[in-house]
Amino acid sequence: MNNYISLGTMSGTSMDGIDLSIINSDGENNTSVIDNFFFEYSSDFKLELINIRKEILQKNDLISKKPIINNLSRKITLLHVEAINKILKKNPLIKLDLIGYHGHTLIHKPEQGFTFQLGNPELMAQLLKTKVIFNFRDNDIKNKGQGAPLVTLYHGQILKHLNLINNGVIINIGGIANGSYFENSIIHSNDIGPGNCLLDQWIRINSKDLEFDREGKISEKGEVNSLMKEDFLNHYSYHDKKKSLDITDFNIAQFRGLKLEDGAATLVSVTANLIADFIKNIKEKKNKIILVGGGRKNKTLIKFLSKILNVNVEPIDQYQFAGDFIESQAFAYLAIRSFEKKFLSLPTTTGVIKPVTGGIVYSN
Repeated sequence: MNNYISLGTMSGTSMDGIDLSIINSDGENNTSVIDNFFFEYSSDFKLELINIRKEILQKNDLISKKPIINNLSRKITLLHVEAINKILKKNPLIKLDLIGYHGHTLIHKPEQGFTFQLGNPELMAQLLKTKVIFNFRDNDIKNKGQGAPLVTLYHGQILKHLNLINNGVIINIGGIANGSYFENSIIHSNDIGPGNCLLDQWIRINSKDLEFDREGKISEKGEVNSLMKEDFLNHYSYHDKKKSLDITDFNIAQFRGLKLEDGAATLVSVTANLIADFIKNIKEKKNKIILVGGGRKNKTLIKFLSKILNVNVEPIDQYQFAGDFIESQAFAYLAIRSFEKKFLSLPTTTGVIKPVTGGIVYSN
């Protein structure tokens, strides 16, 4: 079995920058992390991403805005190349075999049969003289899958490593929250609902200069509006919705009129309740809840979740994993699996009709 030095990237819904990870792995059980690195976007570029996301609401928008999209794909690729060169400068003895380039999701509509990620993999491969894997989600969607959650197999490796196959769940709280767990020794996953996306949006709109609720300090000071929370939850629960979600599936309009702190507390409570509902609906009882992604730093969310579930809720950092870089590590891992033509997703992870591989290899 071949081992590869693979670099993975993730530019997520927070749009604050690029997470990068270098791993040494066979794409199966043998994985070690070499380094992680965060590259921050400028406020101007972040604004460009926010603005283009508002304008791309349907497939036709990808055609009408093609010149802008092509320009942004070039820009974001050059930023990724700059970031990759910086992490490689930190690791001068490393020679990359593969790059797992996720790109930046502009629109994700699997129920309409498409997903689109900003990025120019040909340009990256040409500039870095390294094989680049891109288009991770397309083949899944072509085979009737949702194209997400896609990092589940890596979550599964973590649960195995921690000996938590029987009683552990990994909850990834990015813009969207998703969960991974084993049942009858088979890995399962599902998107759950809004993770940070509504809370981040609420903070940006209702505060003067804040981008997000750091450590849950704003939501901690607020009171949950039970009426608005219940109204949201009554109209939405993870198990009667599609497997895969996009941040455009939700909005904060119904929370208008609340104070900054109360709105934040209510939105955190919504997320906590949806995650708890997801966990309660797993047939095999789980009592170790491990949080990854930016939302794991929200202490108010952890408090709400622990109270509802009455079980251990812990950030993955307590297990000596770098919780900010699980997704970038996962795309380094998936790049290896893609290159080796191993499957990336299963019927139990994305709803695909059969286990499928994915990704396209771009060479310089």
